[in-house]
Amino acid sequence: VASLVWFYVYHTLDWVFRQIGRTASFARRHIYPALGLLVASGVFFNLGIGSTVGAVPNGTLDSDTIDSAMAATTAAAAAVKIEWADMVIVSGVVVGAATFLFRKTLFGGKGAPELTIAQKAALVQAKTHVPSAPNEYNADKDFVFKMRKAGKNVVIFYGSQTGTAEDFATRLARDIQSASVRPLVLDPELYDWQCLAALADDELAIFVLATAGEGEPTDNMEAWFNALASDRETPDDSELPEFRQPEDKPDFDDAAPLQGVSYAMFGLGNNTYEQFNHHARVVDQRMLTLGAARIGERGEGDDDADIEEDFARWKEATLPLIRRYLGSSTPLQSGDDSAAAALPEPTWKILEMDAKKVWTKGEFYEEDAEPVTSFDARHPYLAPVSAAIELTPNADRHTLHIEVDLAGSGMRYESGDHIGVYPTNAEEEVDLLLGALRLLDKADTPIAVRAIDPFAAQQSLFPVDTTTYRAAFRHYLEITGSVPRAQIKSLVEPFARSAAARSFLGPLAADKDAHAAVVTAGCLSLARLINAVHQVEQQAGVSAEEQLQLPVETAFELCPRLQARLYSISSSGKVNPERPSITAVVLQYDAKAEGAPTAKMGARRCGVATNYLLGTVRYLRGDRAETLAPDHQALRAGCLLSESPSLPGAADASVVEAVHDGKDHTLQSFTLQPAPGSACDNGQRALSLPVFIRRSLFRLPADPSTPIIMIGPGTGLAPMRGFIQERAQLAREWGAGREMGTALLFFGARTEAKDYMYREELEAHFSEIQKVAPQSQIITAFSRDQPQKIYVQHRLAEHAELVYQTLLCGQQKLGGPPRAHVYVCGDAKSMAKDVSKALASLIAEREGVAEDVASKWVSEMRRLSRYQEDVWS
Repeated sequence: VASLVWFYVYHTLDWVFRQIGRTASFARRHIYPALGLLVASGVFFNLGIGSTVGAVPNGTLDSDTIDSAMAATTAAAAAVKIEWADMVIVSGVVVGAATFLFRKTLFGGKGAPELTIAQKAALVQAKTHVPSAPNEYNADKDFVFKMRKAGKNVVIFYGSQTGTAEDFATRLARDIQSASVRPLVLDPELYDWQCLAALADDELAIFVLATAGEGEPTDNMEAWFNALASDRETPDDSELPEFRQPEDKPDFDDAAPLQGVSYAMFGLGNNTYEQFNHHARVVDQRMLTLGAARIGERGEGDDDADIEEDFARWKEATLPLIRRYLGSSTPLQSGDDSAAAALPEPTWKILEMDAKKVWTKGEFYEEDAEPVTSFDARHPYLAPVSAAIELTPNADRHTLHIEVDLAGSGMRYESGDHIGVYPTNAEEEVDLLLGALRLLDKADTPIAVRAIDPFAAQQSLFPVDTTTYRAAFRHYLEITGSVPRAQIKSLVEPFARSAAARSFLGPLAADKDAHAAVVTAGCLSLARLINAVHQVEQQAGVSAEEQLQLPVETAFELCPRLQARLYSISSSGKVNPERPSITAVVLQYDAKAEGAPTAKMGARRCGVATNYLLGTVRYLRGDRAETLAPDHQALRAGCLLSESPSLPGAADASVVEAVHDGKDHTLQSFTLQPAPGSACDNGQRALSLPVFIRRSLFRLPADPSTPIIMIGPGTGLAPMRGFIQERAQLAREWGAGREMGTALLFFGARTEAKDYMYREELEAHFSEIQKVAPQSQIITAFSRDQPQKIYVQHRLAEHAELVYQTLLCGQQKLGGPPRAHVYVCGDAKSMAKDVSKALASLIAEREGVAEDVASKWVSEMRRLSRYQEDVWS
């Protein structure tokens, strides 16, 4: 009986302490030891009494019997009889054990949900990763200590996957800087979340958090997110994180550990995804639940609309509140916010020098540094290119297939993972910016770029100590993106000295519609914007000395770090474990620059990474390339890929007439570094690409008998190709004696004759799959092969019965979310939404339910990771 009581008391107290906010460690320290003593004494007591009761006729007890029973416990225990009292005790223990085993069902209010693929991946990661104990203090990871040592009172954490959130955080720090507001930008991956509770009431944390994938935190916020929201399925049910109790907070409350902590929040997302801004929303709600106070409203940026304007509106509303909050509790030091200088304070200082070693090849770490044994986004692997071909040579676009060799790197991948590639900027774009900044005559001068703030988290702008202006713009900085309106106002317009420049820049900085029509629509990069200003000034007769001259330090601030581009791997990790492949369409388009002067290089805009990959294909197939004659420091060593006969002799590649191929595609020039042992002029060409693998949750079901429906138009075919390779190999291994789940592929392209990539390979794989899954087939949609355009969502409707039977997965009726798995890859803005609607529509029609009910089933499939999307906008 005592054992049974213990189990119920255990759960009751556990529930009570969770409700009042006590941590699990408090219960372990104070409650569970007492219960342990109770159960131990109860078990011994029951064994003694129970065994004696078994020997008493009819089970009757009186005081004398009890006394004698206690005295005879030891002897009676040796002659126990299994009678009704023993059964009561044993039954009690069994019931108590069952209560413990099924405690979530009995006391949790709802049954345990099926684990999603994301949860399973997190569980595997948790089993293989042992975090440091919360009380293991590390001063290097204490961001509060770092803040106070540097004299800062605001810490800005960024959760960034592609670099945008990091860029926003850096710009926010510059915008908010004043005598009373002293920010420090930090990467949360390098610091302990346990220190969050130590922030004082005159300090502030600001979170700038992007949402990755389908509502996931960014890689560098993973640990913080897991601590704050340990239950990803229902974050409100998460356990209380065990923050480190600050010494200067004697009234620290376990129930509200972040009481007295203030913060602000801005999220970055894309509303074409179902879990829009989920990362920021969850962290925001958990911060409030844990007792923190938010300053202003949570901002939410939408990359599908105008994330820059969203960020600007949030800053306009929130920064005055932050200044007021800190101004009332932090004394001003010298002057006030209105005493700021007219020109922006620089973040970086440039040191021109004569250096013995200069890094100009896009190195990510110096050769004499500690050898890298584990490769990731910070330390990419230089992977040899093992194959590089054009998939659709007769189409009007370039579609590429590139394979790299990971042998010896220790890296592995699975079907559905992504590969990150660091590109190189084209020589035309590099020289265009060097010319706009008037740096062409010293482009190869060795420089080191250092932070002015000695306490800044990033002390060097580049991953190497010394480089050149040319190499910096070629390898390390984004130089082709449009200049945001807020940055024109804060970093460009202040340097305009002529009335002509101010009249041109003023509307672009003040009016979002003017900015959208001229800068965004025209994709005016920093170089193009400066050149446009110079053209306006020349037309107004402004002398060269009075024209806009932007400091190079400011240009470095205006150009974010060059980010890796992620591609869905188009091969199977089980079939080709060391040779992941990339399938990509090369991006080029003509910008519509309304109201902007015609600038050098015209309106043609080229995607950075895909044109670099096209350069790789061109180089390896033998296109024109010349070895650069290195100077005494080898500052321009390498191989210049260019179709222009004027290069490499011309001093400015941006003024050389562009060369176009038969597809009216501009062929850009690139400085490439041949792989060791090869050269561009002896017929033995070889290249390597800096790559890394990023894990994805886009996964095949573990059971091959589960049917799969794959929708991948265009290069959305990439991850599906890996899935198909995997199922085809399994079909060959199985033979005809076993049955596999049906596999349907919906593939779309412009034309069948010119754009049907991997056709022969896909047909061969499906012939193998059909031997063990006869209903499997490829269903195509070629939009331009008939007057009426047809897309994959139309084919879903046409094959509704086949799709429905595949979704049934052997059931008579669905009655809930299907068990089959659906995979969608491609455009998020239109295609993915239309596919989801088409699927819900065909389910509703055949199940006889309303479309909103069918849509809820599709949403439930998403929750269970049975409907997965790998989409982009």
